[in-house]
Amino acid sequence: MRRRGRALRPVLPAGLLVAALVFTAVSEAQEPPGPPDFAWPYGIVEADGANLDPAVQPVVALVNGKACGEGMTQVAAAGPGTPASDVGRTVYVVDVLADGSRPGQRPGCGSPGLPIRLWFPAVRRFALQEPSFAPGGQRVDVELGPVLPFRLSALLAASDGVN
Repeated sequence: MRRRGRALRPVLPAGLLVAALVFTAVSEAQEPPGPPDFAWPYGIVEADGANLDPAVQPVVALVNGKACGEGMTQVAAAGPGTPASDVGRTVYVVDVLADGSRPGQRPGCGSPGLPIRLWFPAVRRFALQEPSFAPGGQRVDVELGPVLPFRLSALLAASDGVN
């Protein structure tokens, strides 16, 4: 038995070395997280040439008819990084997820060049301008289109015995 134990001693460090190399190769093969691949269009939003009313409201980003992001509007305040032309005006920013199944992505969402429709549900209006999906920030000032009509319809059956 002593012979067998002594024969394994040189193999043990070699085995540990191989295991360490395999572990290192596997960990390097995993894709490291890179910069965010989502888009965030932002800018001034107006309705009929004026600030939105109410000024704070949700905005939903639609890509291929699918909700791929959301954000909020607000009135821009003076401060570092705020252009003087934006102060006192309604602005928006919305994060739009990229197509994919990794964290921070959603299947069927943004791919480079696809149009992003901006929906403002509180006022039932779409933005007339459509930013194109591109990872990173993109300033797009928008004007809202006409109010979409809201109509409910239901099937009715008469019980007067005529039909």
